[in-house]
Amino acid sequence: WYANFKSHGCSSFCLLLVVTNYFRRYALFLPFTISHNQVYSIHSLDRALKQDKDLAAWRRTTTRMSNYIPGVISKDDAEKVAVYLAGGKKPAAPAAVEKGIIEEAGITAEHGIFQFKKVREDQFIDPSVCKTCHPEIYEMWNGSMHSKAFADPVWRAATKLFAKEVKTEDQMIEMKMCVKCHTPLGFRSYAISSPEDDYDSLSELPAQGIFCNWCHNINEVKHLGDAGYEVDPGGGVDDPSTMLGPFKDASSSYHPTKYSELHTRSEFCGLCHNVTHAANNLPIEATYDEWKASPYNTGDPETTVNCQDCHMRQRPGYPSTGKTERPDNPGKACINGPEREHIWTHYFVGANAVVTKLLGSEKHAAMAVERLQNAADLELIKDAGYEKESLAQIKVKVINSGAGHYLPTGLTEVRQMWLAVNISDAEGSIIYQSGMLDKDGKLDKDAVLYHTQLGNERGEPVINVALADRILYDYRIPPKGFVIEKYIFQIPDDAVSPLRVEVTLKYRSISQPLIKVLLGDKAPDIPVIDMVKLIDRIDY
Repeated sequence: WYANFKSHGCSSFCLLLVVTNYFRRYALFLPFTISHNQVYSIHSLDRALKQDKDLAAWRRTTTRMSNYIPGVISKDDAEKVAVYLAGGKKPAAPAAVEKGIIEEAGITAEHGIFQFKKVREDQFIDPSVCKTCHPEIYEMWNGSMHSKAFADPVWRAATKLFAKEVKTEDQMIEMKMCVKCHTPLGFRSYAISSPEDDYDSLSELPAQGIFCNWCHNINEVKHLGDAGYEVDPGGGVDDPSTMLGPFKDASSSYHPTKYSELHTRSEFCGLCHNVTHAANNLPIEATYDEWKASPYNTGDPETTVNCQDCHMRQRPGYPSTGKTERPDNPGKACINGPEREHIWTHYFVGANAVVTKLLGSEKHAAMAVERLQNAADLELIKDAGYEKESLAQIKVKVINSGAGHYLPTGLTEVRQMWLAVNISDAEGSIIYQSGMLDKDGKLDKDAVLYHTQLGNERGEPVINVALADRILYDYRIPPKGFVIEKYIFQIPDDAVSPLRVEVTLKYRSISQPLIKVLLGDKAPDIPVIDMVKLIDRIDY
């Protein structure tokens, strides 16, 4: 029995209930057959019995445990056990934020980014526990950029480097904001507050970045962007919190459940995927705002395409972008749950094919490539005629046909999307080139590059977000929008007709020179992804 219950996540407390009931000592129930001290000594290694909890918490524990064995432990008996174990305790008041902890963490409590309810690590559940009942969803999440938000070696190196360059308190506040988003539990439990802290000393659960129990506990929106939310945690694995999610009929014998409309809308994603400078409010990432102003947001819930409709429908073979079908994903959310027409996937794939592969997930990297290759289209616009020894031109129409936000989006001062153009004659002689990489991976300075350039207070270009106080330029492509690029070249007298025109829209998450600065000799070769390519000919 014990092994069976343990394999299903049941503690020895559950076994205690079974044994007590098995001997049918209803007339002389637990307080009279087993003393309080005996309970603690017999089950001294059991966390559920060792915890000091109030009556409400013990009720949740006993109800949950009795649900593992329906029909064996009555509700009345579970209530008796709860009352006894609570020992008349009154509900505990919320823990105050200790001044000493704030000072030790170097936190300026008055600043807005620190205005949140303090939590403790032991109030949350490790994803490995969730895996017991939700194995498929766990495997989707494990290896995703959410799961690697804090482990990401590129982010770690960049934040460490940027923190060394800051000169003012406001700039350091912005650096602390990076930590707040990438390890929300670590930050809100005051285990870590700055890139100046030791990343490797953070314990296992908060180091897992954006994990199951965190997202499914977000219950209050204070403001969109910059992690403007609150969470409502429980008492950890032995007293789990209410899990908020997209199903109105969800039920669980392990944890309470509740439907949350917020979790089905883009606003949920916008809580984190809108980032402004913590000191000067400069927009650093505006993915949610880009979606909100896009044709995908019709204002009608029946026709609006939310973030989840693309990013939580994708699975291998189904990129689920704005230019592809986005089919339902039938299955079960839980091993013991009902068959459903659609289960939201949890791969959380964007455009990062570097970090996921670097940290061991080929699947997530391949899905990022698949998403990129279904995000845009190219069209070639030719002149009416072409002649030798004369100036000629072509126009390239670049269409954002598949992304519900700008292309690219996110930290676009680092990410690069550009056009590579190669024009050659029938014998392979190069007539014109643009957007090529040199041997060190540096992009041609005259390439058409879609990205954002930040500037400091003196108007100088910077890549360090903490030092930025303005946007020098922002050249990207809006959702369902397009740009037209013009290329002028001369057709030599000895060029052999027809000319071959090859245009490729390329993408990489970070430039090779920059990754070299961040990771030195450990820097990987950054893959350059061909998002879309067209090949045409010019006769003359």
